[in-house]
Amino acid sequence: MSAPQYLGPASAQSAPSLTTVLKDQITNPAYREGNLNILKAVSIFVVGIAFARSGLSSALVPVF
Repeated sequence: MSAPQYLGPASAQSAPSLTTVLKDQITNPAYREGNLNILKAVSIFVVGIAFARSGLSSALVPVF
């Protein structure tokens, strides 16, 4: 009998490094617009939470 055939790589594949992920997924011009939209949405969310937790949010409630 012959040994089973293995079609994968001969060595174990390493996980991509942080610089590779930054270069390929974050700063890549193809993904830049979507990443900026995510950044804007998260920023607005964080500012909204900070505003709601601060004393300034009471200015939105009218007092008669």
